[in-house]
Amino acid sequence: MKIPCVKPLVFVVCGLAFLQPALTAIQFYNLTLIATALILGSGFKLSSISDMWLAQKCVSTLSYFFTDAKIAIKELQNLYAKHILTKYSIPSGYFIVDDTMKHHTRLCKYIHGVCVLYDHVLKTHLKAICIVVLYYSDGALIKFPINFKIYYKEKGAQMPWQKDKTIVYKKKYDIAIELIEWALAKGFTVGIVIADSWYGIGPFIRELKRLKVGYVLEIKSNYNVNITLKEPKTTPKGKISKNQTEKAKLPLFFDTVKDIIQCGFDKDIETGREAKVLYHVKIATIRLNSIPGIHRVIESRDINKKSTKYFLTDQLTWESRKIIQVYICRWVIEEFFRNAKQLLDMEGATIRSEQGVTLALCLVSWIDFLFHIENYNQCTAGELSKEPLTVPSIVRQLQYENLNSFMDKIKDDDDFVKKWLEIEKRNTERKRKKQKELREVA
Repeated sequence: MKIPCVKPLVFVVCGLAFLQPALTAIQFYNLTLIATALILGSGFKLSSISDMWLAQKCVSTLSYFFTDAKIAIKELQNLYAKHILTKYSIPSGYFIVDDTMKHHTRLCKYIHGVCVLYDHVLKTHLKAICIVVLYYSDGALIKFPINFKIYYKEKGAQMPWQKDKTIVYKKKYDIAIELIEWALAKGFTVGIVIADSWYGIGPFIRELKRLKVGYVLEIKSNYNVNITLKEPKTTPKGKISKNQTEKAKLPLFFDTVKDIIQCGFDKDIETGREAKVLYHVKIATIRLNSIPGIHRVIESRDINKKSTKYFLTDQLTWESRKIIQVYICRWVIEEFFRNAKQLLDMEGATIRSEQGVTLALCLVSWIDFLFHIENYNQCTAGELSKEPLTVPSIVRQLQYENLNSFMDKIKDDDDFVKKWLEIEKRNTERKRKKQKELREVA
């Protein structure tokens, strides 16, 4: 049983005011009602959102807003990008690319991008649906989602809204490049692109070089290293061979590298915590067979997990510790997906229209931006600055604000209490469906 919403949160109304030029007054009001309900725990279920507002907006009204209301999503995203650039003085930071698929989130079941992909976590091929997300972080306080794109399927039955439409199939790395180009065109500055092994491939790296942006990428262990031979190789006729290189897989190549660097935490004198080694690292500047250019590649062995990862960067002067430290910044997009699922119930979305799905993803992105701008404002308030809070802490503060409003409301408004009790009673009287009898089928 959840406490109902009393009024739209000031945090939401003021925070999303930048969208007003592209929305009618009633559309903006509906948007703030939905965003408030999501933050206060309704989940992405229209009936729950309606109940949180004591049926002030019925399910059909909310459904119409998501599905049929004339909303220019592209214009909203343009306003969002413009607003970010006015709120932050953005340094040249990190563009983080990642995606979520069907086995990661149930939201993808309602999205129109089905294909068969290899999953690097489960080590198998899966029929997966994919949302590609571009996220920004300066490595400290400034972080926010920039934009997203839905990965369309190449073959198979189309979703209802895809029929009679020409859908252009694009690879995931092409979609990621489009997102980066869109962000650069809007005025964002990028120092380094960070991505996992899905994007550690030659075509993606060629496009990054074309855009003249740096990168730190995880790569798979099956890449070949081109090694110059110490002694000249000859042909069967005794002539010097044109190809004076040989190939070796990354693990075999790094077995020949003897220098090992230990990365971890130094001893903390104040707390008494002992020094702890986390990774054994080897580094080499090499040329890979199917990836253009010379790169710094490191082999990182996690001592605790007994696992090995390989990272590649075009920054040839960076040491291994800095490469790992930059790649670790990728955790902020994992936090974004976690908050979207756990706090905003992205997985519970049951919206089946193209506009509805896109608007739901936009809402998740905008709310995440509001959380982090709130943290940024609190931490940069001069003498009144505070320590940064976790996103769940900000949510609890907003829920507490609604609780105070609720306590004041029930003191004077008997109708409000009566409506709340009626809705809660209605939800307690759900009957079990009868089991169908089995019949012989001819």
